This record gives sequence, structure tokens and C-alpha cells, in this order.
Amino acid sequence: MSTLYQPLPVGLLPGSLLLGATLAPNILLPIFSAIANYVPILARFGPVFAENSRRFKAPLLAFVVLGGVRWLNRILSIMAQNSWRTALPNDWDWPNEVAIVTGGSSGIGQAVAQRLVAKGLTVAILDVQDPPESLKDQRRTHFYKCDISKPEAIAAVADAIRNELGDPTVLINNAGITHRSSILELSHEALQQLFAINCFAHWYTVQQFLPDMIKHNKGHVVTVASSASFIAVANAGDYSSSKSAIRAFHETLGTELKHIYDAPNVLTTAVHTEFVKTPILKDQQAHLDKEGTFMLDSDFVADKIVDRIMSRTGGDLILPESHSFVAGLRAWPAWLQELARDKMGRRVRRRRAEAAGVALL
Repeated sequence: MSTLYQPLPVGLLPGSLLLGATLAPNILLPIFSAIANYVPILARFGPVFAENSRRFKAPLLAFVVLGGVRWLNRILSIMAQNSWRTALPNDWDWPNEVAIVTGGSSGIGQAVAQRLVAKGLTVAILDVQDPPESLKDQRRTHFYKCDISKPEAIAAVADAIRNELGDPTVLINNAGITHRSSILELSHEALQQLFAINCFAHWYTVQQFLPDMIKHNKGHVVTVASSASFIAVANAGDYSSSKSAIRAFHETLGTELKHIYDAPNVLTTAVHTEFVKTPILKDQQAHLDKEGTFMLDSDFVADKIVDRIMSRTGGDLILPESHSFVAGLRAWPAWLQELARDKMGRRVRRRRAEAAGVALL
């Protein structure tokens, strides 16, 4: 049985140096000299370290301890987000699993669908636009034209999927739209449409597909949110609000699965990405490139989502991983949070001025 535990990532070099400096400092110089030809940096710094090894013990110990603490924190987080299991569920049989991907005809959803099919899963795509020919030609890909903003449309498609493919065990709520409007400019119709797709559809699909997962205590619900769920974005208040809402949805779902439905083996994952090169940002691409905004590739995001599914673990997935600090932004001092919002607000103001042909002083 596979385990959730991972090897302790204490660097081999700092750990070895600490051990040598503690137990046998006199043999460090001969060792460094012997391997200097293979590790050139040791020819320069090895003798210095060997002669002053005792002085380096404290920082080396701190480095090793920090690595151990980070490892322990990671393990506890993984276990906590997987009902405190120490082993992976072993009842997954990928060729017999059915996955639902909303918004699977383009962008991240298309890339996820392609990868799941390559892994042997049967994939049902829910979208209002037809998928590309590359997906249509796949024997394990099935397309269902569906406006996911309407609960009755999802209910009808869900019945068809269950009858034709069987009960899905993977649900990827990926579909999303965005509007570039300030709060005062956004129409009621546009606001209703965005929340229906970005937020309410998560309720509709889960209400259709989760009961069978609960019955068998097996499944995986993936919520594609955004880093915007952690920080408000000017000119996209509707988008940020909808993503914050589904982050709360994800957290509530995980708790209810454990304590109300007694189905701890139904996994939940929330995906929080920075800007991704997808069709919904096509009209903003030029501005983002001009500003040097960091952009993720949809293939990269899809790889990470599918890797998480195949790993049989749940939890938060922040992409890129190096930006995990954004999850703690709400714990920052108020002045730091405001500076971060101001930086993005100034960018939006500049874009709006350029679009209106107004020069800013």
C-alpha cells in the first residue's frame, strides 16, 4: 500500500557537512581534496570549511533543522487535507474511472481532458462549444453540450452520463469566465452570468455527481479557483469574489464529506493559479505581456492537476508552487496587503487610461 509520507528533504550536502563537522572534522580536508576534481567548488571552499568547520556548525544545524520543520509541516498539511490518512486509497482503477471536465473544450480544461484520456480514463466534457478534433477523435472522450449555468441542463446531462458511461468518480469544475469592469460599470446580467458559471455551477455539478461518490466512499472533486481568491483585483471584483466563494465551497465540502456524509475517502482539491494563458485572457494578453506579468502555460497547469488526481491525494494546489506565500496574504499586516492591492490597482488604472486614449501624468 502506498504511503502519503515523503522522504525527509534534508539536503545531502549540508547534512553530510554537519555530520562531518560534528563527529570527525579532521577528516574533512582529505575528503574534500579527494573529490575536488569531481566537485570543482570544493577545491576553492573545501579547505576554508575544513579549517573552520566548528564555526559552520550552527548555521548548518539551523539549515538542517529548518528543512526538517518544513518537511514536517508539509506532511501534517497533506495528512490534514486527506482525513489524517497515512496511506493512499488503493481502490482506484483508472481504465474503469469516469471523469467530468466542465469547460473541457479549450484552455486548461482541454489540456486536462487530453491528459486524462492518455492515462486511460473515460472523460465527459461539458461545454457550450464543441471540442477540437483532437479530442473528438478519442474513443474515451465524450462531449455533452451543456450550459452549466442552468441546473436543469446539468441534471439532464448527468442522467445521460450515468446511463451511457456509468457513475463518474472524478469531477473537475474548471469552467470559468471573466469580465473586465469596475463595480459600477458591471451590468446585472453580466454579474448573474459570471456567478452562475464560476460559482453556482459548482453546486449544481456536485449535487448531481457527489451522492454516488459518497455511497462508495470514493471520488475526487477538483475545484479550479485562482490566486484571485486570496487577493482582491481591481476591475475584476466579480471574478475575485466568485473565486473566493468557491474557495469557501471547497473547504466546506471537505468538512462535510468527513463529518456529515462520513465519506473521508472522497478527495477534494482546490487549484489556485496565477495568470494562465487561456482564451478568457486573450483580450488582456498584450497588456499583461507589456507589464511583464508572469503567465503560466495551460499545459503546465493541466499536468499538475492530472498529477494530483493520479496521486490519489487532495488538498490545495497553488501554482506555481513558489508563489505559495500568496495563500497567507490575508495574514499580512494591513499596510502590506494594501500596498499589494495598490500595485495592481495602478496597473489597471494605466490600462484603462490607455484604452481611453488618456495620458497619465
